[in-house]
Amino acid sequence: MSTLLYTSHCYDELPLEIILRIYSYLGYSDLQSAGSTCRRWHAALDQTEFNSRTRIRFAKVVLSDQYGPAVDFLKCERHFRHFVFEDVTLGQVQKFITHIGSTAHSLTLDNVDLNDKQFYGVLCLMPHLRELSVARCSPLFMSGTFLDGTVCNLSELATRLVCVRELTLCENQYLTDAILLRLTSLMPRLEVFNMSGCHIAFHNAIHRRFYPNDGCSTPSESVLTFKYVLKVLTEHRKHLRELDFSHTLIGQALLALCELDSEGNPGVQLQCLYLAGCRQLNAATAKIFLATQSQLSVLDLSATLCLNDDSLASIVQFNPQLQKLKINACSAVTNTGASQLHRLSRLRHLDLSNCDSITSNGIIEGVAREENLVLEELDVSYLQICEECINAIASNLRALRSLHLSHCVNGVTDKAVQCIISKLRWLRELSLESCCLLTDAALTGINLAKLELNRSNSQTSSLDNFYPPISHTLAERDRFAGSLQSIKISLRSKAEEEIVRDAKRKQAMFAAYEMNLINDEDFEGHNIQQLRGLRSLNLRGCNKISDVSLKYGLKHVELRRLLLSNCQQISLLGMEQLVNNCPSIEELDLSDCYNINDKTIQVVSSKLQRLRALHISGCSQLTDHTLDAILVNCTCLQTLSVYRCRRMYTDIEDRLSGVRTLRNLNMDNVASIDNAEFFRLKKRLDY
Repeated sequence: MSTLLYTSHCYDELPLEIILRIYSYLGYSDLQSAGSTCRRWHAALDQTEFNSRTRIRFAKVVLSDQYGPAVDFLKCERHFRHFVFEDVTLGQVQKFITHIGSTAHSLTLDNVDLNDKQFYGVLCLMPHLRELSVARCSPLFMSGTFLDGTVCNLSELATRLVCVRELTLCENQYLTDAILLRLTSLMPRLEVFNMSGCHIAFHNAIHRRFYPNDGCSTPSESVLTFKYVLKVLTEHRKHLRELDFSHTLIGQALLALCELDSEGNPGVQLQCLYLAGCRQLNAATAKIFLATQSQLSVLDLSATLCLNDDSLASIVQFNPQLQKLKINACSAVTNTGASQLHRLSRLRHLDLSNCDSITSNGIIEGVAREENLVLEELDVSYLQICEECINAIASNLRALRSLHLSHCVNGVTDKAVQCIISKLRWLRELSLESCCLLTDAALTGINLAKLELNRSNSQTSSLDNFYPPISHTLAERDRFAGSLQSIKISLRSKAEEEIVRDAKRKQAMFAAYEMNLINDEDFEGHNIQQLRGLRSLNLRGCNKISDVSLKYGLKHVELRRLLLSNCQQISLLGMEQLVNNCPSIEELDLSDCYNINDKTIQVVSSKLQRLRALHISGCSQLTDHTLDAILVNCTCLQTLSVYRCRRMYTDIEDRLSGVRTLRNLNMDNVASIDNAEFFRLKKRLDY
């Protein structure tokens, strides 16, 4: 006993190597909690390997040296490397940018309200920058003098950007040829180039309109053309490893990348290529280009019309190094093409969702054909697959960490889920959205058909005896028997009958548990708590799942994301046990769970200390007391959805303005409401 007491009080004396070893198994939230244990554990967070995993995100705030959160961050002793500014307005931030700039390796500016002068000022204070992302910053590129040397010292800026290896310029409407050339000329060793969602002109007629004389070397200030994008790629072809042209009009122009050679040097050799949503791309072009990229490890062709069985077979043949392949929503791919995927021996991530022509045979003859200990993530959502197919997945893909079976209505049965639980013990993420055949037996492993209720002194002999008939007087019974003797037709609809059966099944199960009428032999299956590392579970639309599963199935200390929307049988009884068994939940969706009331939210908000996102839209019983519970208990909440909560009468945004961490408030008639404090602070700033 003395040894145990000594050990429990000396955790702060553990060698740093042991602390770092413990940290290597923890996620971000667990790291922050562990770091608050003592000074030694807090200092361990400043190690390089953990800083590289941490991103500091400022969202929907005004940053100023005179106000929080910038003032609070200036007091931080830890040094971080990655910073994200999303929907941020910049005030006077000289001290703040100087503080983060001394250690910053990556900077993301997403929909940030800043001008070119502020942009120069920020970059000049970041000498160690390796990654730069500028997304949806339209006002920045509207300036006609951007990077023309009139309002900034280009030589000084070039010294700050010379080490940049990754450049992202996605979804910028006013990006032009001139701006692109000026910016990329300051980054001589680009390895990652992302222009997804940009308005790139690929047609030669547009190019001739703005460049009537092909010999003219002056880039346009009005249009972004692919010929100048190609010029940038040509200059960086030796180092370029990743390209992203997703959601652009790129088509046959992709063949121009095959010609990026000079004096016999090989053209660009990519490791990652993203072409999601490129509907102008044709099969022949994609096949020719991909045949030249033998080192490709990541390929995204989601929602492209060009991909068919022939081109998929070509990918399998010429891109054997693929580790991640996304071909979701490629309707031209059939079982013939899918059956070839077993030849990609290094594949770790595969997304086949929404491929309407792929059925069970394509999966069974493809990735689930034989034992595979490499594949870790599989998404087959919205496919017409059967129970046998899911059993094959569970039996042969034992290394899966993530499995998405959403909307696989016919295949996802209680038996199939039991097979998943018994064989895929490494699962971290499981999605069963809208799999309406599932019952509590799938998650708890109890055989309801064989459950006997006559094991106690009570006179109950079957499940139906939990619902005794309503007692009547003798006269009433005679009159009732005489009038309805021959009527045995239920007036309920088929859906109503199913709801009643589900409710009776739930009550019978609870009665059996509470009365200790279940013995070991009744547990014929597997309980989902056997998936000890489960971190994300999606049960949206599984309306047969009830409090039974919450109380006796979900016991996961690492569970961070739980989605239960449209599970109408969920109530306070199950949630009370859930929040005790799953204390690490950060995102909880209880939308359209009609039995959720104020008491439930009070329990949830008080027990789930890490809660960051709460969705309670359509919970008609909730009142203003729910807002009070959130205001008092939720100290980390960032996102709250309260659509169709009709009994909340007060001004919700004013009531929740005291939740300083709240950034996204989703409610009726308003797309997005920012924190009220954000608006008050913005008015005080002098621009």
